[in-house]
Amino acid sequence: MKYLKLLMTVSMIAGFLTSCQSVPYQPYARDVKKKPSQNGIIALKVGYRDEDRQKATHMMASNCAPTQAKVIEEGEVVIGQESTTNSNTSKNAGTQSTHVGSFLGMPLLSGGRDPSENTSAKVSTTEVKEWQISYECLTKKSTVK
Repeated sequence: MKYLKLLMTVSMIAGFLTSCQSVPYQPYARDVKKKPSQNGIIALKVGYRDEDRQKATHMMASNCAPTQAKVIEEGEVVIGQESTTNSNTSKNAGTQSTHVGSFLGMPLLSGGRDPSENTSAKVSTTEVKEWQISYECLTKKSTVK
């Protein structure tokens, strides 16, 4: 019985520890443009990680095999825009009119104000960017410098 309790306790701790493990990082790199065995452009996220760069290097090597790939240019590129809108609506209920008298048989009112509604909006537009690597495949006679 004592061993059973110990076994259950150890099993619960092991189960808890394994359930807290995170999902492993999946590297991100994608072909934007590719000419087999000639050149291409690969995109990464702007804040890319080493694993992303390794995947891009592998993609370049695969395209250029059996020769090597040479990076021609790399940097941030604007690929679009993203807009967000924040709006605010305020309502004014108005005030009650009060009867202050009459003129030629018509009632005179004072202090009346109609209900109103005011809406304001703010639009923010930001550029969407990615990191792009342009490369070319070297010929067998070329060497990487």
